[in-house]
Amino acid sequence: MKTRFAPLALVVAAACGYAQEPHLADWQTLLVEKKDAEAARALCTSFTGSKVLAEQVEAEKCLANVALSGNGGVMLEGDDAGGGNLRGGYKPEAVDEALKHLNRGLQLAPNDLSIHQGRLHVLEASGRYREMIEALDESASIYKGKDALDAWMAYAAELGDLRQYQAGLDFMKVIEKHFPDSPDVIGNIGAFLSIQGKTKEAIPYLEKAAQSAPQDPINAWDLGRAYDRDEQIALAETWYNKGISLMTDPAQIKQSRCIYAEFVEKKLKDAPRACKLQIESCEPDRRTACAGGPEGAKKPQ
Repeated sequence: MKTRFAPLALVVAAACGYAQEPHLADWQTLLVEKKDAEAARALCTSFTGSKVLAEQVEAEKCLANVALSGNGGVMLEGDDAGGGNLRGGYKPEAVDEALKHLNRGLQLAPNDLSIHQGRLHVLEASGRYREMIEALDESASIYKGKDALDAWMAYAAELGDLRQYQAGLDFMKVIEKHFPDSPDVIGNIGAFLSIQGKTKEAIPYLEKAAQSAPQDPINAWDLGRAYDRDEQIALAETWYNKGISLMTDPAQIKQSRCIYAEFVEKKLKDAPRACKLQIESCEPDRRTACAGGPEGAKKPQ
């Protein structure tokens, strides 16, 4: 299991020191440095009726953070890999309170990306994946900044890390609705399908992604993996090699060549070639194609 906890981070401005006259920006010092949630709550509440819109918005961000402060905990949730994640979460009532303030903040400032991101984070951290997907659809309909796609895609990666593959797939389908022509979006849908064993559904997405972004090594590699799982051996061989040829990171190349070596051994039935690849790219205990197994797979002097 994984231990994972990420605190809510909505405001990136540096905190200011607390002066005698109350200043709204002081809430970060009160909450983060002084751990005085009640003082931060009182300060921010006093600005919710401000005549300055920016201060009303900042007050709601503050109150969302206050709601979660001191209300964290550990949660164990099942995942789609047959295991579980032990990670940080928040008490349900704290989540409800934080969401109330974040939603109010979005009513005031619908183009504030940090609030959209904060809402998605709170829902993800509390395991409310269905609500998270619904919130994404709303956010993607409202926020149209050039950085929107990258912002939304980051959460899909996190869902993958949590092994919440169905939630990740559903999340990607919403992104596809708003960004239908993105190779990254199409490729990620294929990857989520493939990792769930839905290979025949995955392949058309991965083929389209590889065709749309022919120089992307991940799309090519994922397509090779899908063809491998579907026993389309010749196509798997082609796309594995294309993916590796496009990679530039030495560690990624080594890891991928080791996986490819297993394919050469088990699917192509070419033990001598597989052994050579394993000696070059695999740890000793993974050199299964070499004579005598891992013990006999020593690198030539």
